[in-house]
Amino acid sequence: MELLRNPQARILLGSALGLAGAEGFFGVFSDLFDNGTQIGDAVGHVVGLPLSFAIFVAVMAAVLRPARRRVITWLATTAVLGTIAYFAGFAVLGPPADFALSIIVVGVIFGFVQRSVLRRRGAAGAWRCVASAAAGYTLGAVAGVSVVIVIAPHLPGGTLFYGLVTAILGAVAGAVGGAVNGHTLSRLWWTQALADSALAR
Repeated sequence: MELLRNPQARILLGSALGLAGAEGFFGVFSDLFDNGTQIGDAVGHVVGLPLSFAIFVAVMAAVLRPARRRVITWLATTAVLGTIAYFAGFAVLGPPADFALSIIVVGVIFGFVQRSVLRRRGAAGAWRCVASAAAGYTLGAVAGVSVVIVIAPHLPGGTLFYGLVTAILGAVAGAVGGAVNGHTLSRLWWTQALADSALAR
């Protein structure tokens, strides 16, 4: 319980759980629809990716509690640009660049959300959140992909194990990203004397 009262720890934990849930859900969802047809593959990705990114946004919104309108914009932007980034990574470099690039884009968008809210509060140094999010989730994506490359060959096939692998990727990426970004964000987000219900205007 003491750990959860630490803002940086809350950001790290939320990020790790949020991305683990997002990537794990996508792994299971996409694999269930992967029946060897283009339609099944398209549904698994076009529907699964936005839904998975929504999980991350929902978890981090619960941690930071921004205004509802901002959450809706954040969710829509993340769903669209994260999905585009995934397909771009797949088209240019193939797996696992698709996972890595989408995680980086989701993290950068998260950083811009932080900057937007903090600037409206008049907080100095809001750009540091964008920089730390970009650096953190880039490092996290690389770390997550590296871990998966090592462990994936030792796991059996199947939908559940694919979901486990993608969840591990997300957990590692989220933990690293949350640690780096949380160090900066926690120093700015809760410095204003605001009630939780008015954290973002």
